Amino acid sequence: MKKKKCMALLVAMSVVTAASMLVGCGDKKATGEVRTTEAVSEEAGASETHVVTFYDSDGTTVLDTAEVADGACATEYTPEKDGYIFVGWFATPQMSHKFDFATPVTEDVGAFAGFVSYVADEREFAIVGSGTSPVLLESNWGAVIGDAQKMEKQESDTENIYVLTLDLNEGDEFQFVIDTSWNNQRGYGYLDTISFEGKDYFQNSGGLGETSTKRSNIKCAIAGNYTFTLTTYPGEDVYETENANYTEENKEAFNINPYDTITWTYNGAGSANAEDMRTDYYIKGATVTGWEDVYSDETEFVEEDGVYTLKIALTEGDEFMFTSMVTVGDTSSVGTEYIRYTNIAADDTESLSYVTEGGGANLVAAKEGTYVFTYDPASKVLTVTME
Repeated sequence: MKKKKCMALLVAMSVVTAASMLVGCGDKKATGEVRTTEAVSEEAGASETHVVTFYDSDGTTVLDTAEVADGACATEYTPEKDGYIFVGWFATPQMSHKFDFATPVTEDVGAFAGFVSYVADEREFAIVGSGTSPVLLESNWGAVIGDAQKMEKQESDTENIYVLTLDLNEGDEFQFVIDTSWNNQRGYGYLDTISFEGKDYFQNSGGLGETSTKRSNIKCAIAGNYTFTLTTYPGEDVYETENANYTEENKEAFNINPYDTITWTYNGAGSANAEDMRTDYYIKGATVTGWEDVYSDETEFVEEDGVYTLKIALTEGDEFMFTSMVTVGDTSSVGTEYIRYTNIAADDTESLSYVTEGGGANLVAAKEGTYVFTYDPASKVLTVTME
């Protein structure tokens, strides 16, 4: 599919000035004037103060300390370390998230310096996922990685920067990885922000099984054209060895990095649309399909006037859910919509008498027999009856 070039004005997302950060910090007078640390101290006299300790990346070596009045903000500075690149201050020694210099200090706190060494990244990264936009529809959860999905590596001898511009539709889910096996996932936890001007553009959509935030899917909340920039520091890669599914053979599936970041720019409205999209729904379960995706007349809902119905025989205790298939033109892809126990209305006592809740909000057949499931995509409500 050809993608029309978006001419909308770029809206910068990742640049936040120190001045704008300070506006959100500290107390304000009736005039709205922001008080500095010194002003707070003068007005409060001998008011309580707190110590901000700046640590090296080892978590113990003290680089500096600062005394900050209660309710004021710490002042950021840039430390230097021979042979290393400073990439920011973090709130934990594990470098799990950035230290927020816009948040008022109300107790003694530590900030931990993120230092990295430059190592050239020889990997190729691509977007994988699914949805109704052309690039992710073709991706089909990573089954296809073509030119449209690949990120472009920028020429640099000091940084590893990958860039991709594409249209996204609301509800699209994705991550950045190095291959169709989803190794070296860079997901939701790598985003530097999800918001702009009070609006959330992205959501955490989680993942399958035991998944960390860094390996969770990114879900698009606002359709449009986006430019994503992935910055990597491969010399600092680590592995989630504590994960129950980790082995030396599949270690790259659990590769994470405390310093890699995904920044983004919203470029305005995109050209992708879902006007010609068709969504079909199928049952998938432990006994009924062996948890395999089976696309057949027996497992497919039948649509009439926008409402979908499935009649199927189930055994008592069979655990199941419903998946979606999205088709645009001649291209089909496993959808991002899943129908589970939580789609039944809480006051629908009849439906709830036929099924119980299983793991991951799956449905469990309460008795053996022929079930009739009815799903309304508009309201996302599922009803259950039996013959």
